[in-house]
Amino acid sequence: MTTPKSLPPRPSLESLRKQAKKFARDIAAGDDGAIARARVELPNVDLPLTQRNAQLVIAREYGYAGWQDLTAEVSKRLGKGLEWAATQARRVIHDNDVERLKQLLAEYPALLSWQGNDWDSKGGLLGIATGAYGDAGDPERERWFTRAACAELLIDAGAVVPPSVCEGLIESRAKGLLQLFHRKGLLPRTLQFFAALGELNAARHALDQGGHDLATVNDAFICACRLGHEAVASLLLERSIALDPELGKQVDGSVGRVAFVKYFIETRVAHATTGVGPWKAFVMEQVSRAAHDGDGTAFVSTLQRERWLLSDAYV
Repeated sequence: MTTPKSLPPRPSLESLRKQAKKFARDIAAGDDGAIARARVELPNVDLPLTQRNAQLVIAREYGYAGWQDLTAEVSKRLGKGLEWAATQARRVIHDNDVERLKQLLAEYPALLSWQGNDWDSKGGLLGIATGAYGDAGDPERERWFTRAACAELLIDAGAVVPPSVCEGLIESRAKGLLQLFHRKGLLPRTLQFFAALGELNAARHALDQGGHDLATVNDAFICACRLGHEAVASLLLERSIALDPELGKQVDGSVGRVAFVKYFIETRVAHATTGVGPWKAFVMEQVSRAAHDGDGTAFVSTLQRERWLLSDAYV
């Protein structure tokens, strides 16, 4: 049995990659010594070697089962073990490889509190598992964009749950993950999340307790509409109108309250997240659609009726 080579105290991953590339080239050139080395580690492999198999031979010559194990050791020796593990975890979450993720968590418990700098990894591995690159508002799209099994494993293992992760579930409309987080007791007991879950009684009770300003109620209304919860949205619209009677006049003087709620749910009003309030969000969506559809009459009449659209803040 061949004695394994020894890695230097501070090995170079780039140097190891170059070794593997040179090894593959030597075999392709018919180098007898290189071919003999390959046969020791991979007796039945077809020649010439692929780059992956060349890396596997190099790893085994250093006494490691595979290239991944070798690169993990290099990262550890260079003080980059956790970052390496996080990179691996990102990949296995993308692949929905729950068993490999479980192994990484066992080997690197610090992954449970790790946070990166990218938009999704700022929420740690849980942010990677739950962050959606697109709208996840139906079960199929939620499966495409999120990794529920990995998320549940991370939760059960004790992963840190930043507020941004919970808020991201509302933004992406990931209903399945919202229910998972709800079952695990991870969602804040706030009006916003009662609205997102469609919990009518809880939302009503929260409103009865008082202490919610107009902005909070409006935000909850948007959440209910975003997730398609008409009954909760209607309840919240009534409270918004109680706090802002002018909103009631505007809604009642246009499409009416029932149609107003349905419009928000069906169109998922694009401007609703800008903090402008339900009425302005509604009007901005209408004028945008009129412009998109080339409906000049509706476009001009809306601008004439809602003069604030021509102010510097909205032009």
